[in-house]
Amino acid sequence: MLLKEFFQNANWIAIGVAALSYFVLGAVWFSALFQKAWMAGHNLQAPTDEMKLQMKKHMPVMMVQTLVMNIVMAIVVAMLVMAMGSVRCVAGIKLGLALSAVGCVPLVMSHMYTMKSIKLWMVDAAYHTVGITLMSIIISVWHK
Repeated sequence: MLLKEFFQNANWIAIGVAALSYFVLGAVWFSALFQKAWMAGHNLQAPTDEMKLQMKKHMPVMMVQTLVMNIVMAIVVAMLVMAMGSVRCVAGIKLGLALSAVGCVPLVMSHMYTMKSIKLWMVDAAYHTVGITLMSIIISVWHK
């Protein structure tokens, strides 16, 4: 598969939705679902008023950067989906889980060497596993 062929035939709407779904998942995951466990795992305290002001300054840039990274990941997932001919949900799940292993093993290794808790490993690795698998499913099943 040539890059030119990919860029001409990619389902850009599916790629965009997949990237956005990973982004929204992160917002829910790290606020409503696992905020306390994630903050505790990184030894972060509840933000003070001063910290909240600083976060307001930096957060928009970080959110845009995160969305751009999600778009890059969705494009790479789409390339692999196209190269492998993945067009069914189960194939998307398998690809997502395989890609998650590639991404999560180094993440967990980093957590291990920085003495992070197993609970934090699980929160972070599960987020990426769910997010990457979700992207793979969306891109696999959404046909032009």
